[in-house]
Amino acid sequence: MVVPVLTLLTIVNCAVILVLVVNIGRKVNMLEQRMMLFQDSVAASADQPAQDSEFPERSEPLEVADIDGNIVDASEAADIVEAAALEDTHKLEGREDNSSGIRRVYLTFDDGPSANTERILDILDQYGVKATFFVVGKEGYAEQYRRIVDDGHTLAMHSYSHKYSEIYASVDAYRADLAKLHDFLYELTGEDCNIVRFPGGSSNTISRVDMWELIDYLKREDMVYFDWNVSSGDATGDRKSADQIARNVLDSIGQFNNAVVLFHDAPGKDSTVDALPAIIEKILESDNTVILPIVEDTVRVQHLHE
Repeated sequence: MVVPVLTLLTIVNCAVILVLVVNIGRKVNMLEQRMMLFQDSVAASADQPAQDSEFPERSEPLEVADIDGNIVDASEAADIVEAAALEDTHKLEGREDNSSGIRRVYLTFDDGPSANTERILDILDQYGVKATFFVVGKEGYAEQYRRIVDDGHTLAMHSYSHKYSEIYASVDAYRADLAKLHDFLYELTGEDCNIVRFPGGSSNTISRVDMWELIDYLKREDMVYFDWNVSSGDATGDRKSADQIARNVLDSIGQFNNAVVLFHDAPGKDSTVDALPAIIEKILESDNTVILPIVEDTVRVQHLHE
């Protein structure tokens, strides 16, 4: 009887080891695919083939930076890559309203403040338009946070850390991160912020928890979240020209009565700032079109909705 039992135990152990090896292989393969997705999206972001010569092929491994410009590890890099690709390509289906002939355009900026924030605010002030800033928690930008409020823009919450692996680890982790950002902004500006954008959007595929659980949490806290239906295309890489970003926006806003435009206020997004004057001027020239900041009763543009 001893030999059959030992044989059975050996078979079971081998089966367990095989399952573990297969799962590890799948995770490695998924990581590689997500990194390849980023490389493909960066390659596709060039305006014309002629521009490729400005960016020679790289033989070293691709490095990915966070919103502060710091290089991150492979796991977080894969999340950043996947979220950026989805932000640039997500298409909003249905859910439109009747705006009585008035098109409302909402310019929104994620991930700030940054070295570009002052330039963005100067441009908005030059044209007399208001925008929405979905900010993160950063030290050293107190004046920028305050100026957003003082200039009459909407100060909204993105996340404190913007580290996908941390904020989307659990409902409690997300709640703690958002509460930290809320208190941080309240102490700096006196604003009791209740408008939110999920990092990667409500339709992201990165969260380790069901996004509906996080949405339910926001409802219980009397907070409202907004996604976008027009992407400037500036999420992936930093190679798009100002002209391309402007075309991405201006070619798309006509599809919506309420066009929520996604930009990023982050290091390396100089082209985004350079594109703003042309975008704003064209919108202001359009008939029956206004540029507004998001407020609590703004028509909700949401990728996930009931």
